[in-house]
Amino acid sequence: MRAIKRTVSLMFAMLLVVGLLAACSGKNNGSESGNGGESPTKTPETNAGGDKANADPYTVKIVFVGPATDEAVKEVAEAATAITKPKFNTTIEMIRLDYGAFQEQVNLMLSSGEKFDLMPNFAFNTPTAANNGQILELDELLTNYGQDMLEQISNEDWLCVTIGGKIYAVPNNKEKAQGYGIAMDTEILEAVGYDVAQIKSQDDLEQLFKQVKEKYPNVHPLVSDNGHMGQMPVMKDDLGYDFGVLENALDADNMTVVNWFETETYKQQVEFRYKLAQQGLIMPDASTNTESAGSLIGAGKGFAAFTNTKPGIDAEWQRKTGKKMTVVELVQPFTTTSGVSNQWYIPHSSEKPARAMEVLNEMYVNPALADILVNGIEGKHYIKDESAGVLKHPEGIDAANTTYSSVAWAWLNELITTPWEADGADIWKDTTAFNESALASAAKGFMWNNSDVLNEITASNNVLAKYNSALEGGSLDPETTLPRFIQELKEAGVQKIVEAKQQQLDAWLAEKE
Repeated sequence: MRAIKRTVSLMFAMLLVVGLLAACSGKNNGSESGNGGESPTKTPETNAGGDKANADPYTVKIVFVGPATDEAVKEVAEAATAITKPKFNTTIEMIRLDYGAFQEQVNLMLSSGEKFDLMPNFAFNTPTAANNGQILELDELLTNYGQDMLEQISNEDWLCVTIGGKIYAVPNNKEKAQGYGIAMDTEILEAVGYDVAQIKSQDDLEQLFKQVKEKYPNVHPLVSDNGHMGQMPVMKDDLGYDFGVLENALDADNMTVVNWFETETYKQQVEFRYKLAQQGLIMPDASTNTESAGSLIGAGKGFAAFTNTKPGIDAEWQRKTGKKMTVVELVQPFTTTSGVSNQWYIPHSSEKPARAMEVLNEMYVNPALADILVNGIEGKHYIKDESAGVLKHPEGIDAANTTYSSVAWAWLNELITTPWEADGADIWKDTTAFNESALASAAKGFMWNNSDVLNEITASNNVLAKYNSALEGGSLDPETTLPRFIQELKEAGVQKIVEAKQQQLDAWLAEKE
């Protein structure tokens, strides 16, 4: 696979002269672009490199996810506008959506053609969104209005957001590896006297949960997060998105794509969850729960939740819960294409994509703008300790009562924001080291194009929604349910998806040789 060119001039020349960029993610990945091969990119404005401050007035509407009040969101948008208006004559409007409602509400906005300009891919699948024409291809927009991002983001990361030779997203600058573990209420952990050094694997949690249940009968030892209990402590590679995985991401000698839900590993995981549920160690309504794990633990209703692991994850959970939290890692960090899964899009309904790209680029490189969008208003949502180089909550404010919660990972570039005191001044340095030290999947950089199997993906996702959350939440007996789940996936065409992904992966591997 040829590398995407780092320099703007070379990239633009290739696009104009020989179209080389279309080969960057692999010539065998399907159509030239999403949306049936038709480029959805709208004609950009012609002020690239010109006097942008005198451009026509425009409002960039940003949809984002996370807890905040309407008043705080308005204040943050006004503060962001104070940066973008003098520079681009662009006003910022922000629309906050809840985690659980994000996908449904954004899908409604996209299907209705409602005008908005920027969104994270929270709960979205980039290949499907690209091939359904929901998001715009970004190559020309990046060349003209996102030069800083083109230069600063690695070729490897650009490949992870490239579908059929076209870039459709900008990857967030954050931790790009994944480890998995368990986050626990430290006070309860200490009260039951359990030594976390005893936790070597997921199996070691059962005895701990029993002790918590005995001492705190009204506390659920394990809770879900808005109905989801993923974060299984395994090392699979999802190979981008959709169905078909490498069961062991680090086994370079076995590049066979399999249906994850047919694997012995998945069976063992859901059997363990069911075993816990039968003992009352998982909240009984785990798959239908509409509260976040953080709020449940913060309210004293829960003790623990599965989590990803990374530098600062303890402090992140502390902000979610308002409590001191202990995180134990169960799986060594590793990296896959899916590790770059947090991304930002320009939706098809943006009226002026060039103006959206200007703001996106500014979000990536301007620390002052990033601090506002991520952390809110100085003096109200945080105060700066200039000598220590960290943020603190103002007096009387904490993670539980702030009107604008910091959800740094969901924004474009948390690594240029000011760290929080709880994370430590070196958190972003540690995050960079974390990314660099993670073990890499043998398929890292492979990005799959699902354009030929969209019908099968839709049908298989309908089956997935019927069974997966309930199985992972321990609500269904795998012995009787898992065979039905697998059979219905086969009837929905999952094997066609697996075979298509295998073919593309084989072609990608052949190009690397």
